[in-house]
Amino acid sequence: MHRRHLRREVEARRIAAAKTEGEMEAGRRIQTGMLPSAESIAGDGRFDLGALMVPARQIGGDLYDFFKIDSDRLFFTVGDVSGKGVPAALFMALGKSLCKSYALRGEMDVGAIVNRANAEISRDNPEMLFITMFAGILNLNTGELHFCNAGHDAPFVLRKGAAPESVVSVGGPPLCVVEDFTYPTETLQLHPGDLLCVTTDGVAEAMDGSGALLGIERTKRILAEIPPEADAKTVVSELYAAVGRFVGGAEASDDLTVLAIRWNGP
Repeated sequence: MHRRHLRREVEARRIAAAKTEGEMEAGRRIQTGMLPSAESIAGDGRFDLGALMVPARQIGGDLYDFFKIDSDRLFFTVGDVSGKGVPAALFMALGKSLCKSYALRGEMDVGAIVNRANAEISRDNPEMLFITMFAGILNLNTGELHFCNAGHDAPFVLRKGAAPESVVSVGGPPLCVVEDFTYPTETLQLHPGDLLCVTTDGVAEAMDGSGALLGIERTKRILAEIPPEADAKTVVSELYAAVGRFVGGAEASDDLTVLAIRWNGP
């Protein structure tokens, strides 16, 4: 009698675990399905793009997005929600959707887009989550990049014949930290062949088995070793592979996202 009860209890737990696993897998598919593919904007010789998001668990809190606002302007964003799992993923989806909605409604100032998104998601945030975000609008004819940095890791610029540089900015705090903060729009001029690489802290804060972090300087060295003629997808895959080699067999400590955009010229 007691053994039958135990067997039923064990079986019930297995069924519950399988159901939860199935729901998490469904959530993972929905989340990854929301992320655009580079093929969706392929065919424009003025730029080359590659992107990757790998959650530490089945569902993550990182985000990226990119789309053409019109024939000559490319909007993109990379973000990282505090926390992991389902709450972070839902918050990620909200932030991504708001930015895209404002941009497609005709708002061309990237700082204004981030300001509006901050005001909206700060209004109802019972879990007290926050989002670091780097958003930009690239003029595909001129290479002029208007960007806004909300507490996000500084992106890297790779220029032929030069060491990778961090994009220094005034920026501001993560979204939902200061409700009425006014985020500035800043400008960076890209030259033909320049590549912008935006990452989440899952790259620089990748940790090996001893607890050592990959760090920004080591990330720059990895990027410097990638052939300058490599396309954006190759830059993304090479950086991801290098992070994997550094981490080794250690468990991933955070979600990881990489977005690379090379401006080829007008």
